[in-house]
Amino acid sequence: MTTIAALHSDIIETHLLAKFDGPSLVSAASTCHFLNTLCNKESLWEDICNSTWNSIKHPLVRHTISSFPAGYRSFYSDSFPLLRANIGQRMLRGHAHAHASELISAVDIHFENKPLYSKVIVNYTNTNTSAPCFPGSLFSVNLIECKETVEIPLEYQGNENACMSKLEEGLRLSWIVIDPALKRAANVSSLRPVSVRPYRDGIKVIYATFLSGDCCGIHTTELVECRIVTIFKCDEGKMLRLREVSLCVVDMVRTRLDRGRSLRILEAAMERADRKKENGDGKKMYGKYLEFKRKKKEEQKRRRDRIYVVLWVFQAIIWVFFAISLISLLYPA
Repeated sequence: MTTIAALHSDIIETHLLAKFDGPSLVSAASTCHFLNTLCNKESLWEDICNSTWNSIKHPLVRHTISSFPAGYRSFYSDSFPLLRANIGQRMLRGHAHAHASELISAVDIHFENKPLYSKVIVNYTNTNTSAPCFPGSLFSVNLIECKETVEIPLEYQGNENACMSKLEEGLRLSWIVIDPALKRAANVSSLRPVSVRPYRDGIKVIYATFLSGDCCGIHTTELVECRIVTIFKCDEGKMLRLREVSLCVVDMVRTRLDRGRSLRILEAAMERADRKKENGDGKKMYGKYLEFKRKKKEEQKRRRDRIYVVLWVFQAIIWVFFAISLISLLYPA
């Protein structure tokens, strides 16, 4: 019986494995020791990563990936599956420390399966350096510069709903954050939009991933949202223009988190968060998250109401006691 090992390794690698995507290559590696050795070749994983994310061809990203424990395979394992939190379930508390000197963002936007825009941006977390840091104390990464214009091949003909439908169906966004110090990465985007709605003179498209915020130790960050906002300007008869792409981290009460807490949450997610293959349920997860926030808000309101009732009763008792004491003084027995 002829086995696959009888074939020359170059033939298998060139004519078979080179045509595999990442998940297929992982499956092939688990079949036998011979294929496992071939499937672990760095060149195969580099080709897969480069074909998946155009942004990582940037020299800085290439250099950073080379320091990962297993190079491009480690990077793919970190970045291809999406971060996933269990909505409504308490997370295990961990300890993360924001020690990184820089955070690299590698962003790729596709429309109708065609590359639209790619960019790499570096934010330095050490405010003592003269290099660009996060603006102010809040964590925010802005991708599009003021004078930069990015057109999307979608003409606005006055029908806002039609444009929103096409954006929801065809616009895909990947945002990979890379920590060179940790030698870890994570994709903080949902890939598919979780919300598409009108916004002033344009359209706002939101991507979101939900993470545990327990490492910050406060109730409003029990669950946090990594929110990516893209805003398109719409002028009738013209192509849609990408006006803003930004990333921030918000807590359960929609308060944007500061730099320190956001970095701790992202580092904890890179190291310990669950990762799952994207299956198109991002919008459903977003709905669950909004429902979870609504219930938490109602629970907090009931708790405040109970406190107010107790305080009111306590205050009433004090006033009654004061009135009785005053009457006793004015009209002694």
